[in-house]
Amino acid sequence: MRDKLSAHLLELEADFAANGAEVIQKLRDKDPRAYCEISARLIAATEPPGDGFDSAQNLQELGVRLLESVGCPRDAITEDMAEAAVAAQDDFTTALAKIGQGH
Repeated sequence: MRDKLSAHLLELEADFAANGAEVIQKLRDKDPRAYCEISARLIAATEPPGDGFDSAQNLQELGVRLLESVGCPRDAITEDMAEAAVAAQDDFTTALAKIGQGH
């Protein structure tokens, strides 16, 4: 889905390059909502990927990022702390799943 959107946004970018700011101005005047949606998509497509939990390469790194997210300095984090953070996250996720199932 994201690839399809990106392809369409690239087409829009090429159209803009060929026709200049006039096309964008007409869109903005005719349909401000569409103009805002397209602008937001263009911005999102050009932003670098986040450096959040999903890009952690292994459980150790995930544990470090979890601890950093609550203010723990990276240089103070030990392997044991990172392992404990992952275990706590697992427990938390399990508890949320139980809540979601009505338990």
